[in-house]
Amino acid sequence: MTAVTSEPVVLPSWKTRPITLLHEMRRGWARLVFLTVMGAFVALILASYAVPLWFQLTGDQLLVVTSGSMSPEIEAGDAVVIRQVTNASQLRLGQIVTFYPPKSGTLVTHRIVALALVTREDNAGHPMVDGAGRPIKDPYVRTRGDANRVADPNLTPSTSVRGIVHQVYPSWGFALAWAHSGIGRLVLFAPPLLVLAAAELFSRSSVTPADVARRLLGRFPQMVPASTADEVTEDSDEPTFA
Repeated sequence: MTAVTSEPVVLPSWKTRPITLLHEMRRGWARLVFLTVMGAFVALILASYAVPLWFQLTGDQLLVVTSGSMSPEIEAGDAVVIRQVTNASQLRLGQIVTFYPPKSGTLVTHRIVALALVTREDNAGHPMVDGAGRPIKDPYVRTRGDANRVADPNLTPSTSVRGIVHQVYPSWGFALAWAHSGIGRLVLFAPPLLVLAAAELFSRSSVTPADVARRLLGRFPQMVPASTADEVTEDSDEPTFA
């Protein structure tokens, strides 16, 4: 019959210290890579939302230009900052404005080439007059894209002008449009989430220095100090000598 007794194996500190240092270095590099990747993506996400928000807080609006009708001053893919129009008296010849054309829900950015006063009409097409019998006239603008040979076909009421362009940021529109698209959101949000998931998995399955020491001891029994080695006693039929 065989009886086996064992005690915990404890390595001297001079043998476990290299393993501990290696583990700490690995954790340090992993933490640095994690923070770098997360920081880069968080910065991109914040920038894509903070830039338009910043202009809104200052009373302006940032818009992306999608056509080249204002080339070469404004190209497709540029971003323009418009300042709100509160009164028709703010409109001048030569200004670049963003407006809704008649019977259209799409914003257009063109230059003002003419100002006009148009008599207001009722539903029957009759001119409307004020209390003194004078025709009521509303301010309108005629616009044209710099790259177009002819002016826009319809006059635009000043009430449809959303703002006057006062800043242009070349190529900003490409980045902003991409960041707010479905693919852009996927690219920006998916990697940080995957990194967080990977970090969580690694944290749960990380190997400690003690684990490394145990594995090394299992492969190289000679590393076990004699004073801490397992003690084995067994009954034997071998002859003994006094």
